[in-house]
Amino acid sequence: MVCLAFGLFIGPWGCARNPVSGRPEAVLTSESAEIEQGNRLAQVIESEMGLVQNPGLEAYLSQLGQRLANHSPRANITYQFRLADIPEANAFALPGGRIYVSRGLLPLLNSEDELAAVLGHEIGHVAARHSVRRQTASVPLAPLRIAAALGGATASIVSPRLGQLVAGLGQLPGAFAMAAYSRDQEREADRLGQQIAAAAGFDPMALSVFTDTLAREDALNKKPERGHSFLVSHPPSPERSVSAEEYAQGLTIQTELPAPLDRKAFLRHFDGIVLGQPALEGVFVDDRFLHPELGIGFSFPPNWETSNTDSSVSARSPDGSADLIVELVAKSSSALEAAEEFAGTVKLKSGPHALRVGQLDAAEASVVVRIRGENSQLALTWFAYNDLVYRFTGIAPVSEFAKVRADFEKSARSFHLLSEAERSDIFEKKLRVVESRKSENLAELGQRSGNQWSLAQTALANGVQEIEQLPPDWPVKIAHEEPYPGPRATLSRTP
Repeated sequence: MVCLAFGLFIGPWGCARNPVSGRPEAVLTSESAEIEQGNRLAQVIESEMGLVQNPGLEAYLSQLGQRLANHSPRANITYQFRLADIPEANAFALPGGRIYVSRGLLPLLNSEDELAAVLGHEIGHVAARHSVRRQTASVPLAPLRIAAALGGATASIVSPRLGQLVAGLGQLPGAFAMAAYSRDQEREADRLGQQIAAAAGFDPMALSVFTDTLAREDALNKKPERGHSFLVSHPPSPERSVSAEEYAQGLTIQTELPAPLDRKAFLRHFDGIVLGQPALEGVFVDDRFLHPELGIGFSFPPNWETSNTDSSVSARSPDGSADLIVELVAKSSSALEAAEEFAGTVKLKSGPHALRVGQLDAAEASVVVRIRGENSQLALTWFAYNDLVYRFTGIAPVSEFAKVRADFEKSARSFHLLSEAERSDIFEKKLRVVESRKSENLAELGQRSGNQWSLAQTALANGVQEIEQLPPDWPVKIAHEEPYPGPRATLSRTP
């Protein structure tokens, strides 16, 4: 009767039996369509986030994931496990069985039981078909959400990654597949994950421990915008850790399977992973921006606030009135042609005209546009190098433009090819595992090992207290700053 009544609203779709509850439920998507939807979502997500390509770590994650998936109540689909190249701590599942763990989650893990708890939780979301059930529940709002998704092109002006993801997802059958889970769905996934972990030989209590770690990490960093973090896609609640602890006490761990890895063997899998933003995406050294993969560098005005995102590098003046944005805008060997193409779409105030900056061909132009109710002037400079065209855009209100014109020009004229000396200035942070010495505490170990994390961050990452004396020969995770060795094949992005 429930499905019959719901069919009046959902048209040709019908009932399916939930793999977990066994009860019939109304759904919008068949299992084959769900899997296809997940495959299409994966193309969008992997092109945006990229995948960490570390064969040993990939194999380990897949082996562990499959051990857990063997105990899923929904065993008739193929589960796949991937490492997403994002610095935030997160894990998420797509419809149909694709499960991702982020690079940023790994430094917070302190046992194989904890990783099993995370993977089990995501398997639980897939097993219970939570994404499909969310879509069904969203039917009355579908026109509004599709309209919002079609606004992706506009959103990309503010946040390119968000805009591209929204635009891409809006073209899929499940435009809202990445929406936040409900509290009841999170609770169900927690319990399913704990059941799966215990059946696979892992301690289900680890979910409670890791939930506490994530909450501590969130409080320590105090980030108002958490981007791709686990706590955004998996809304926390005060009782969640307590509920997980209580539920774990009623589960029996399967002891006939291999025991979980000890701490040293477990952490060995993560030794050497990059922390934060990889150097291959460019780094700031004082006011300079150096990009080792593209082989270019440039400078921003001193004391301007800088930012490096997937689509641009930018700087904002201290008073917030002016911005400098550097973007890769075309595949071409001619800066002037790119400028002329731009001039075909916008009425310029002056230019474009060609010039030479150091070893590079360039072009310049100027335009006045209306931004937030006032006229702003844009100073545009294009550079061509290695069949790619870069554009510097300086933006300021017309009334303020004269004050920053020299800053814009100096920054644009600083664009150059990287020297070997500059390459030696490029470092990145990596996770390293070092063993404690007798009677040593975290502060002493950090000083000895060159740890770049704060004492609080080190304690959090290792699941200990800041003043705790460490057992001898105990593996400790630290952040170590190391010279960037040059191009490396550890990241894959779909063009």
